[in-house]
Amino acid sequence: MDKDELYNSGGWCAQLSRSIDSRVNEFDRSIEQSFASINIDSYDWSKVEEKNAISSRKYATASDTVVSYGRCLDQKKGRLVDTSIHNTNIHHIRRAKHSIYIESQYFMGSSFMWSKDSDVKCGNMIAGELTLKICEKIAAGEPFTVYILLPMWMEGIPAAGATQGLLHWQRVTIESMHQEVQKAIKARMTNSSDKGLKVSDYLNFYCLGTRETEQGSEATGNSVTEDEKTLSKTRRHQIYIHSKMMIVDDEVVLIGTANINQRSLDGCRDSEIMMTSWQPDHVATKDSIPNGDIHAFRLHIWAAITNQMDDAFRNPSSPECVKAINQIAEKNWQKYIGEETVDMDSHLLPSPFEFDGVKLKARKGLAAGCFSDTKAAVIGKQSMIFPEIFLT
Repeated sequence: MDKDELYNSGGWCAQLSRSIDSRVNEFDRSIEQSFASINIDSYDWSKVEEKNAISSRKYATASDTVVSYGRCLDQKKGRLVDTSIHNTNIHHIRRAKHSIYIESQYFMGSSFMWSKDSDVKCGNMIAGELTLKICEKIAAGEPFTVYILLPMWMEGIPAAGATQGLLHWQRVTIESMHQEVQKAIKARMTNSSDKGLKVSDYLNFYCLGTRETEQGSEATGNSVTEDEKTLSKTRRHQIYIHSKMMIVDDEVVLIGTANINQRSLDGCRDSEIMMTSWQPDHVATKDSIPNGDIHAFRLHIWAAITNQMDDAFRNPSSPECVKAINQIAEKNWQKYIGEETVDMDSHLLPSPFEFDGVKLKARKGLAAGCFSDTKAAVIGKQSMIFPEIFLT
């Protein structure tokens, strides 16, 4: 079987992308170390013609998988840096037809869209590209939905200055997206018969949380601090999101170490890696999404976080799916913030902020605009100590 036949045989395909500062990382050496257990010499190597790719190869394995390594080098301040993770994310967002599902530990970028502090050096294009895609679909009158799953707050003490600073920059990113989508919706309703459209028809942010009664818990030990005493009473906790993943049209899945922030995507800062996988025989069309393994993978994720399998989940861009997901999240939210402590077996929650048509604010039900059981502001606060380059 030659390479072309293998590529179209219905097996898996994958591409590795990197975000590497060439001053401290040597690309060929990192490939050698990462794949020391693979006998690369036994594979059939050939050049892959990719735009802007200086070093790129493809090899076929015995397991009907095609893997290509693409390295897209940019120049920043006179030195070469690898920004292929950023470029790959943008590529797949631009070619999306129906829906995008994202999990990330941070979500910051496209500072050129921010109403304030637009000069902050957090210019990665992910938030902007997602927003542009949504606005294009709104203008065309086509269904399209983006689901984004983030931590309720980043690791650390939520009221601490660094965490509040992170929440601030994340909030202005998400707020700018909502504002642009709101403008597109207003224009659509002005120039068409469509009425009653809202941002949540197209863009939604979520987090995960849980509660457990003493009877349903395996936790033991005595409470000492005031925080411990509060939590032992409310038994309320976030479920932390540390994954970095994007699923586009149930056709392509991107999984790796890169968060959606400037540190991961810049190419001059943190070193990251990401694998993009797809099945050549299961591709999206203008009218449908594929029903391959990536489709099943997303359904499995959604079943795990919602504890149910609604038939509407099969078509993530449909209004029925958006409504079902948001109803589940809202029902769970009422349990999460409620006075009564209950065992939660479904963990999807709406993000603790909401859009009022102009700006983001803390979701209703949160005392003083703070996360439950804390004195930490949901929308964050710009740090006077930590510079934005450190936090974004």
